[in-house]
Amino acid sequence: MISAYAKNGRVVEARRLFDQMPYRNLVSWNTMIAGYSHNGCVAEALQHFKMMRKEGKDPDWSTFACALSGCANLAALQVGTQLHNLLLKSGHIIDIFAGNALITMYARCGRILTARQVFDEMVSVDLVSWNSLIAGHALNGYAKAAISIFQEMKKNGVAPDEVTFIGLLSACSHAGMVDDGLELFYSMSRDYPITPVAEHYACVVDLLGRAGRLGEALKLVKGMPIKANAGIWGSLLGACRMHKNPEVANVAAEKLFEFEPHTTSNYVLLSNIHAEAGSWGEVERVRVLMKERGVWKQPARSWIEIKNEVRSFSSDDSTEPRAAEVFMVLRVLNAQMRNIGHMSDSSLLDCG
Repeated sequence: MISAYAKNGRVVEARRLFDQMPYRNLVSWNTMIAGYSHNGCVAEALQHFKMMRKEGKDPDWSTFACALSGCANLAALQVGTQLHNLLLKSGHIIDIFAGNALITMYARCGRILTARQVFDEMVSVDLVSWNSLIAGHALNGYAKAAISIFQEMKKNGVAPDEVTFIGLLSACSHAGMVDDGLELFYSMSRDYPITPVAEHYACVVDLLGRAGRLGEALKLVKGMPIKANAGIWGSLLGACRMHKNPEVANVAAEKLFEFEPHTTSNYVLLSNIHAEAGSWGEVERVRVLMKERGVWKQPARSWIEIKNEVRSFSSDDSTEPRAAEVFMVLRVLNAQMRNIGHMSDSSLLDCG
């Protein structure tokens, strides 16, 4: 029942049922931790792991894999490293599931060499291991290394899948390697039995968009054999912000609004594009559109690891115990920026 609730996003009911259990075994704990991680409640997943150990329950490889997944999502390096050390001390063999979670965790925390070391020390690896390593290098800006790992993977007789190419295309996009990215994209159907899906097209749109080739990107979207989704139009809209192209932005935004009529960030992004262009009439039009559709901007929220504890902050949070200190430091930093001649660019403020 706990698993069923969690898989349907009802983590509160899952936790209530867990708390009501007269006896909780390892499977119960693992299911609850996995449920939290699956629903993005990573801080709660890590807290649950701590509670489990306090109650004297010894974690197994599944527990570690779920907890490490939470660390990866929060980029909580210190906690993740502690879990890694605990995993080694407990005598558990780092199997494929835990190993893949470690690779992802270290890569997302910027420790790409450690991620590679974990990969090299694993008794056996699978396609997910290779994909995690490629994605990790892509995330950290090592596009050529990601392609090199791809070549290494093929030499080891491992065939790529759709996820492999998402990592490779993302790597090329962020590195500005347009020709390499396009060659990889066309090789999917040419050299492998892989039909590009929306995620691949979104990567190519991002690839072309980042390079300023917005016309080609729009042409690609319009000529796709599949219907463009929100991710594809969102990639194009983001590129329009980067290269200050309000005309293409209007086309992308209108399509994006059809998929996500109540997603605030899309309206704010379009508004900012027009603000940077000085088109204040368009900015007002977007404001009116947001009001008509009942869209409002939610305060931003961030997570940070402080002394092995994951803390959450929002832009309007006055309940944080150390909020006064945080705001004082921000005022000091702002004063120092002004003293060295930094002038804020008001055109970059969110105009939503």
